[in-house]
Amino acid sequence: MGLATYNSCSFNEKRAVLRAFWSGREDESEKINLAAREYGPYALGLVTIITFELIVIAVLLVARANGWAWTATAATVLALWSLWWTVACRRRINATRSAIQ
Repeated sequence: MGLATYNSCSFNEKRAVLRAFWSGREDESEKINLAAREYGPYALGLVTIITFELIVIAVLLVARANGWAWTATAATVLALWSLWWTVACRRRINATRSAIQ
């Protein structure tokens, strides 16, 4: 699935797509809802990659007993929470599609 619908949206529609995806509330426009479903896998992929990178950095800093280890660990915890939230938002937006069909 590509981002065809998302790319065809105007700036204000893209803001509505992000609002619909991250809040989990369905929009009145089916175009916005479809674009939010298209956006979901990309958001999940990007947040997963960032989280993985932070885990690697935190582990290396903790292993070296670096002074920045606590900062990297805190960032990793925040990234893990963000990953959980992204998965939850994606499930919610996909569940609204299932309820409609």
